[in-house]
Amino acid sequence: MDETLATQLLASLLPPDVVALIDTHILDPQSPVQMVKRQALAQARRSADVLLPLVQPLIDRALAVLAEHQGALDMLIPLVVLVTTLVVLNWVRRIILWWTRLAFKAVFWAAFVAMAAWVWNRGVLVSARDATVVGAKVVGYMAVLKNVWMDEYKR
Repeated sequence: MDETLATQLLASLLPPDVVALIDTHILDPQSPVQMVKRQALAQARRSADVLLPLVQPLIDRALAVLAEHQGALDMLIPLVVLVTTLVVLNWVRRIILWWTRLAFKAVFWAAFVAMAAWVWNRGVLVSARDATVVGAKVVGYMAVLKNVWMDEYKR
């Protein structure tokens, strides 16, 4: 049996039925995925063949200008590195913010569902009484904490 490297790697990671499914429906040369891939590559080659004669003079001129002005190139390379670094750091910042927002939303809705289940199980009046007791304990703790802070501040 002629196994490709991809099939061998998949077989080492996945169950045999999943490997057979992937081999049949994705890696097989007659599968729709491979047909779409071949068509996309052929279209990209045709587009490159059409665009290359149009873009080639511009590329040659840009390379000639860069060869004439080495000082500008020496200044341009660090600038490009800096801009690229800032763009990547902005992507990282946005991804971190997205995941943080997602986590906070998940925690909020989990707490909301837990509180709704608590009210549903205990009843509205008993839950209100329990919430009042918990609130009073929190306020009492905050008063003690305020006194400690004020004593330390006055020292």
